[in-house]
Amino acid sequence: MKIAVKGGPSKDVQADETAGAALSALGIASQDVLAAKVDGAVVDLSRPLSGGSIIEPLRFDSAEGREVYRHSSTHIMAQAVKELFPSAQLTIGPALEDSFYYDFAFDRAFTPDDLEQIEARAAEIISRNLPITRREFSKQEAIDFFKAKGEHYKVELIQGFPDGEPITAYTQGDFVDLCRGPHLPTTGSVGAIKLLNLAGAYWRGDERNPMLQRIYGTSFPTKAEVDAYLARLEEIKRRDHRKVGKELDLISIQDEIGPGLVLWHPKGAAVRLLIENFWREQHIRDGYDLVYSPHTARLDLWKTSGHVDYYRENMFPPMKLEGSEYQLKPMNCPYHIMIYQSHLRSYRDLPIRYGELGTVYRYERTGVLHGLMRVRGFTQDDAHLFCRPDQMEAEVSRVLDFTFFVLQTFGFHEFEVFLYD
Repeated sequence: MKIAVKGGPSKDVQADETAGAALSALGIASQDVLAAKVDGAVVDLSRPLSGGSIIEPLRFDSAEGREVYRHSSTHIMAQAVKELFPSAQLTIGPALEDSFYYDFAFDRAFTPDDLEQIEARAAEIISRNLPITRREFSKQEAIDFFKAKGEHYKVELIQGFPDGEPITAYTQGDFVDLCRGPHLPTTGSVGAIKLLNLAGAYWRGDERNPMLQRIYGTSFPTKAEVDAYLARLEEIKRRDHRKVGKELDLISIQDEIGPGLVLWHPKGAAVRLLIENFWREQHIRDGYDLVYSPHTARLDLWKTSGHVDYYRENMFPPMKLEGSEYQLKPMNCPYHIMIYQSHLRSYRDLPIRYGELGTVYRYERTGVLHGLMRVRGFTQDDAHLFCRPDQMEAEVSRVLDFTFFVLQTFGFHEFEVFLYD
């Protein structure tokens, strides 16, 4: 079969050749290749190819390569936990942008001393350079396999998978974990690993489920890179807005009021006033009409808007008043639409741009609250635009330009934009 490296040469190789061997045949045999992208899908280097393919090597300098690297690191950490604490049960362990975590069910709380032992054992597993191999099960085989190992959380996951589809697991030494992959070729492909901290997490994010223990960690090709990352974390802690806000007497969150509800002190209010005044001036300059909406409305409005059906778990409970139910607003959208519908409009009126600094209330779980970043009451920059189809392209372009202007004004010059269908 013929394979080609993306943007490079092609070559004939034997049928069922692995991705790693195909890259070698194409002259790409670097030790720093972690996985491959074949026809757009990320796969293990040991995965056999089928048919002609476009192949691309993935290294640590790519987001996909780093995800493979750190996902394999979670398995190394999980293996270390199982070797030290055999009764700990495995749940899930994903890679994050620059770190990873794994959630465990264990009959006592892990301690900082445990963390040191786990990290030392993880380093030992790396030094063993164990091959990481993929295996397939039928659904029933997978249930039987993990049930025999006492991994009840894995069994629950498998039972929710579609019938008839193969289920994959990855093995390194005596350790086997349910996983779609892909993974690094060996445990020795990880250069340096560092465990960071412990936290609690509900199984499947549901507070009605058991509380698990989450271990966070990170990994890099070299210890120097780990040290640089740790130094960056320390700098982030030093600049943490919760710490700075308290030291400068800007804000506070007090138990007597409730979690996730922020008090703005005089100095903080002064800073906020400056930002809000800038916001108002720029929106008016850019052709927006400013509006205000109440903090609550009849529950029926939120049923009509779809919030009750699709957003109920993030809304506060409704309040009963004078025979009706009222809802604290989680968003401003229905109000702006009601303003637009308050009288007949002409197509000549369009576009109409409504902007509001709208205070909203959302029921965030206690475990995810975080300073000013995740709260239960906040004021957001909200706007809704009403336009004709022939005006849409210009309005979208205008909104993007305005967004970039505001971000850059506040010093945000590097950011990502995600587009969804």
